[in-house]
Amino acid sequence: MRFIRRSSFLLVVLLISIALLIQGCGDENNGPTGPDYSNVPEPYSMSNADTTYTKEGGVEIYVIEEGECPSGEEEFCTVTPRDQIGVKYTGRIFEEETIFESTFANDNDQPAIITNLTPNPTQQQPAQIEGFRRGLLGMKEGEKRIIIVPPALGYSDNRPGVGGIDLRDKTLRYDVELTGIQ
Repeated sequence: MRFIRRSSFLLVVLLISIALLIQGCGDENNGPTGPDYSNVPEPYSMSNADTTYTKEGGVEIYVIEEGECPSGEEEFCTVTPRDQIGVKYTGRIFEEETIFESTFANDNDQPAIITNLTPNPTQQQPAQIEGFRRGLLGMKEGEKRIIIVPPALGYSDNRPGVGGIDLRDKTLRYDVELTGIQ
């Protein structure tokens, strides 16, 4: 009798294990997934740049489409460290084209609001990637540019990356459109 009870128990455990295994082998889209980047625009073409230049620290700028300032308002339509800005952007690993973040993820069409462009943020303000921050400064409303960030101004050893992607020692590429300055 003891053998039958033990066998029944083992049979139940085996059946439950098989059922769980079969359920786990179902559709691969079940369970948690990362961001959906399927609607992210294609990268801007560097060959279409109107202007190219390099900023301090090796940040390369490729201006794809110039922004415009209303006459007499140049001081207020160019990004400075004190500004709060709206941007649409996609960050990629430069050589691989692997997307690691984008404001277009999950079919989003709203710009990100960035409020901290100071070189020394306070504890209440999270720091931006230094090369990205430098690349945003000087943009004009409506401008589109590619910002190439060298590893030294990107993610450091204490900030490995985002979304589970290791970005240490990687050159980063951001395709950016400035939608507004608040």
